[in-house]
Parts: sequence; structure tokens; C-alpha cells
Amino acid sequence: MRVTIYDQVEPPIPDQLPLRLSQSCARREATIWLAFFVPIALGILCLGAFVLVEAVRVPQARAFALDHPVTGLAILCGLCILTYILTIPARRLVARLGTSRNVYIGDGVVHVLEGSDIRSRSWAEPLSAYLGVAAHMRTSLSGTRHEIILVHPQRDKSVLLSVAPRTTESELARVAALLNQREITPSVLYRLRPLRETISASPMPEAAHA
Repeated sequence: MRVTIYDQVEPPIPDQLPLRLSQSCARREATIWLAFFVPIALGILCLGAFVLVEAVRVPQARAFALDHPVTGLAILCGLCILTYILTIPARRLVARLGTSRNVYIGDGVVHVLEGSDIRSRSWAEPLSAYLGVAAHMRTSLSGTRHEIILVHPQRDKSVLLSVAPRTTESELARVAALLNQREITPSVLYRLRPLRETISASPMPEAAHA
């Protein structure tokens, strides 16, 4: 499961071991976007159904479809493709509503329980298997946020450690020392997963954690 879907982490930044993290998604934001996409998708479905009914019921429309089958098929395919495109973010938003992740790091092992009320999974990975901790700034439709990620060669086993409006170099160094990990550049993240969102790395400010 991608760490990018989580936008709330408690505590905000790791401070001691053993470490327990509770991660979740912003349900209010997901609900708002869902309320935006679902009516549009339903409207397109209704429009497609109306076109099909009219093509069968109205003689002129039926004659047009018979005389121009390619045009009619193109219209139908266009509506289907547009509906499918809109259902992709809708499905992801529905999945986010009930998704959470609990992380326990102690005795040199990372334990994770993640999923939803319907389906969940748990796994464990030695802390020594991780590449290090990376900090980067992520920009999406929701805005900009600073993250600290415990990076694993397999992207699904990377762990989001902190999400904040701002994160400093000293905080990154403190987290790295706490977990006995080295600091790695954000560019490593580009090689571990497809870029589904705009990610930009920038120098970390030295202001105190918000």
C-alpha cells in the first residue's frame, strides 16, 4: 500500500523507541472529492443510457445510428471511457475513507498493520533492511506537505514517519539517529515507485517544527 495515501500521523514526529505510529487519511477531504466525482460519473452514465434508449426508441435516431455506425459507436465508447476515467479517483477515494495503518518499531523490527474494516494485512521487516530515511516535499491538489519516510527497496514496505507543513534538517537528523539509519536523498524515492503525484525536493528550512 502506498505511503502517500496517508496524510495524518500521530505522533507528528518520532521521539523515542519503541515507536508507535497511527496513520490515517483525511476523511473530510476524501468525502468532499467523492461528492464531486460521483454526481458527474452518474450524470455521464445517465446520459449514455438516454442516448441508447433514444437510439432504439426514436426512428430518426435509429436511422442515424444505422447510417453512421462508426459515429454512434465512437460516441458510446467516448462516454464509457469518460465514465471509467472518473470512476478511478472515485474508487480510490472510497478506499481512503476506511484506510488506516498502525506502525510499531522496536527491537530492530518494523511491524505494520494496515488496511480497512473489510480487509487488512500485517507484516514485519527488519529495520536493517531499510535504506535509510528521506525527507521531501510533496505537492498535490491538497497542497504542499513535508514528509519523512523510512525507505525500503520495496515501495510497499516504506513507512511514513512524519507529515508536517514544515520539517527541518535537525528533525530529520534526529529521526535518523533514533532509528540508527542514514539520511538518503529524496531522489531514491523516484526509483522506487511511479510518480503519481508531483514530488519536488527542496532544501529543508531550519525553523522549528510546527
